[in-house]
Amino acid sequence: MKTALGHSLLPDRRSISTFVRFFSSRARSVIALTLALLPKWTCSQSQLAAVSGIITDKSGAVIFQARVVIVNQATELERSTVSDTAGIYHFSGMPPGTYTIRAEDQGFQTQVREGIPLVSASESIVNFSLAVGNLRQQVTVNANLSGIDSTTSTVGGFVAEPSLTKLPLNNQDLFSAVALEAGVAPDPGSAPSLLSSGKTAQVAINGIRPSMTNVLVDGEDATDPVFGYSPAGASGLFLGLDELNGVSVLTQTFNAEYGGHGGAAIEMTTKSGSNQFHGSLWELHRDASLDAKNYFDLGDRPIPPFIRNQFGAGIGGPLKRDRTFFFANYEGFREVEASTAIATAPDALAHEGFLPSASDPAACTSASSSGCAAIPINPQTQPFLNLMPPSNGPDNGDGTGELITADKGASSLRPILRCISALAPRGMSA
Repeated sequence: MKTALGHSLLPDRRSISTFVRFFSSRARSVIALTLALLPKWTCSQSQLAAVSGIITDKSGAVIFQARVVIVNQATELERSTVSDTAGIYHFSGMPPGTYTIRAEDQGFQTQVREGIPLVSASESIVNFSLAVGNLRQQVTVNANLSGIDSTTSTVGGFVAEPSLTKLPLNNQDLFSAVALEAGVAPDPGSAPSLLSSGKTAQVAINGIRPSMTNVLVDGEDATDPVFGYSPAGASGLFLGLDELNGVSVLTQTFNAEYGGHGGAAIEMTTKSGSNQFHGSLWELHRDASLDAKNYFDLGDRPIPPFIRNQFGAGIGGPLKRDRTFFFANYEGFREVEASTAIATAPDALAHEGFLPSASDPAACTSASSSGCAAIPINPQTQPFLNLMPPSNGPDNGDGTGELITADKGASSLRPILRCISALAPRGMSA
């Protein structure tokens, strides 16, 4: 279709092609960014916390439609709600952290409770008793909540962030921290995971098999998809404790949302940034200086060398204050470990073609080979014989002896864990 001047009203193919390419590149960028942030926004609700309570006056009568505001002290995330006809308020889906809760109503003094810790996979009870007065009058109370969850039948414990990062845990891995809880015991003899180079840490909770424990990261299943064993890496350790905000260990009678495994549940919650920039830099060094010899180490030989270095750094802060935050963490693992191995190998005389005689084997010694029986060595066999070092331990008297070695094996692992979280606008209603 053309105008009177002969210009076409329809776009030509070149314009359409340019528009499609431009739109496609922008669309791909938006989709990629959305997928990158989506897991943090849409993860399971099981790792989030809840808080509820009853608002009454000093006589014990419930207060209807009292306004309750909860604020995260680190990120300034704010949500509000009002109490119902029974005086009950409830906040759910709260990220773990430390909060301030304010309750107010006309004709009553405002009451503020500060320093309220909310833990993943649990609900806290915070009740308010408001005194008659003016809204401008405010009573501030520092919270000291009990660690007992009285709202569910779940039996378990919580390993807080200071315990994960500041305790001198051997290996500095997840299961060393989980073993601090009651009913949890290391189980290194359980079957290894084929997906972690045959090495993986395991724990038995209340006597159940390790493969029956569900391990979650921000509500997502992290167990071995083939055999159900605990996750690990080439080092055999679950590294990255500096990335975690806390670990919940649910041992009995937990909610049905933790399905898929018939035993316990271990749930990790990753850190988020806050309105202030915070960072950490650390290193954990371990060697054999204070180690004891094991059963196979010889008394007249030094302890085989062992050197392990774990180190890392983390930083978090705001991308946009009160809205979007980031946290990035890096951890490296270096290990050089030697172990004593004892094998049977030809002695030095056997490498030269001399073996003890059947009539007088004691006459064949390294000091005098005249009492040995000379056995010709096939020249084609000699190169293969030279590949095996001669024995260096006790002589067996038959041309062989013990070969004692302590060879080093090196491991290197560099897991990088990143977490980006976005918060809803302030003032969102519950």
